[in-house]
Amino acid sequence: MSEVSCDDSARMLLMLTEILGAERQGMGLRDPDTVLEVWVSPRDGEWMIVQNYANGTSCIVAMGEHWEAGQAGPA
Repeated sequence: MSEVSCDDSARMLLMLTEILGAERQGMGLRDPDTVLEVWVSPRDGEWMIVQNYANGTSCIVAMGEHWEAGQAGPA
């Protein structure tokens, strides 16, 4: 990925779920105006980190392949 891809949050959600078939695996607050989410496509293991801003914009800030879900419990 050579650059950050941003769009309206509603369109980004539609693209992630309907077009890519991705599912949100987790989310966390980065600061009072920013939420980070991890999205994974179960069909092919591709993953994306999406940064959502309070102004209604979302950006894919990282992406990759071969996602493996962590297992619960002690390391």
